[in-house]
Amino acid sequence: MANALGGSDGARGGRDTVLKVAVPRDFWFPRVVCSYGYFLLAPNRWSPSDQALFRTFDAAEFGFASEPLGAVVDQPGGRGAPLRVRCDRPLSADAKRAVRTGVRRMLRVDKDLASWRRAHPAAYRRGFGRLFRSPTLLEDMVKTITSCNVGWPSTVRMNERLVARVGRGAFPTPGQLARQTPARLKRDCRVGYRAARIIKLARRFDSGELDPAWFESPQRATEELREALLSIEGFGPYATANVLQLLGHDDELPIDTETYRLYCHTHGAQRPANSKQLDAAIHEHYEPYRPHRFLAYWHELWRDYERRRGKAWTWNPERVATSFTAARLR
Repeated sequence: MANALGGSDGARGGRDTVLKVAVPRDFWFPRVVCSYGYFLLAPNRWSPSDQALFRTFDAAEFGFASEPLGAVVDQPGGRGAPLRVRCDRPLSADAKRAVRTGVRRMLRVDKDLASWRRAHPAAYRRGFGRLFRSPTLLEDMVKTITSCNVGWPSTVRMNERLVARVGRGAFPTPGQLARQTPARLKRDCRVGYRAARIIKLARRFDSGELDPAWFESPQRATEELREALLSIEGFGPYATANVLQLLGHDDELPIDTETYRLYCHTHGAQRPANSKQLDAAIHEHYEPYRPHRFLAYWHELWRDYERRRGKAWTWNPERVATSFTAARLR
């Protein structure tokens, strides 16, 4: 990671660009980055030794030249200090704004945690409340598709292939994915039946039929967003709940096999043959945390992972991240 930008100090002989991003006083970079599984998915690379995140941004999407942009993000001054973003080339003023915008979105720098602090003060004191996400909505949605009905190691591999074989080192743009065929995407990235869904979604973004600004608008109510997401092929209740929280609406519970495993583990309950029999009890358990039920659930789930594997910012992505499977966590 120290050489990610071409020099021992992360610079290219002075030709790089170093940006600063101001953050709230309670912002601690390792906790925020290492709070959600997407920090382990390409093109993100976390370095435990450097406590830094390496990220490749697509050139066209962020207004650069033709070559993808490499950037390293860290917080050398510690909690509350500005973030440092070291980019591997000189950037125009517009490109600098684009990078800052992408970093702020990924790390939810502008999220107001006052309501969360009231709902779950213990989690807030632990620095938990900002869940890592992607710089674009399309990337969040594609990563959601690749995480459904599959083990986490397969999700990791699908995203590695999408980045390497379609995005040329960065996460694919809507246009790059829109030009794929289902057969080619299945063959090259081994995404299976998800290929058609990913391509249809990308084409709707590429044509402007789906507008990220509409989904990201603070004027959008949760119900309105839920209805819009459920109308998109491949987005059932679980995927919709996940994308809602990625959009900042973190009250929906994404119940899946991990939810059932966690509930039975923490409550000493026997898992029934029909796991859905637990749904009512799960909803009742998280009801006191409205309007942040997702965050409360994820806080419990992530603490369970960390009790087993150590603090997330110490994880070696190659050795630990791919081992989170239901069979190993029982």
